[in-house]
Amino acid sequence: MKHINLEEFASGALNDLINREMKRVTENIQDPNTSPKAKRKITVEIIFKPNEQRDFVSTEVNVKPTLAPALGALTVMAMGRDPKTGEVDAVEIGNQIPGQMSFQDMEVDPSTGEIRETNVIDMRKAKQA
Repeated sequence: MKHINLEEFASGALNDLINREMKRVTENIQDPNTSPKAKRKITVEIIFKPNEQRDFVSTEVNVKPTLAPALGALTVMAMGRDPKTGEVDAVEIGNQIPGQMSFQDMEVDPSTGEIRETNVIDMRKAKQA
């Protein structure tokens, strides 16, 4: 059998497919959202399907990468049931305690720095009522 140059096999398609998947693998390795320890691979498949006389062979080339999956994300949620409506509520907890106000919850007058209107309840007034 004569030597077959794989760089020219299938009119250069095999070489192009391998190079394309090499690019995907290297990009996946550099992706900070994937595990640096995960193994990646490229599988090259050449399928030969001969005719009945065995003098003609249909040949198919496939190149399949195995990439590292994206890392998952973790979060914490506080859950409870509204005692008035009975509806279940779930809120993601970030850097703020559930129910605690943040500066984003307040409307501030930029010229004076005073709080314009807020949903803060004055417990002293609420107690007297």
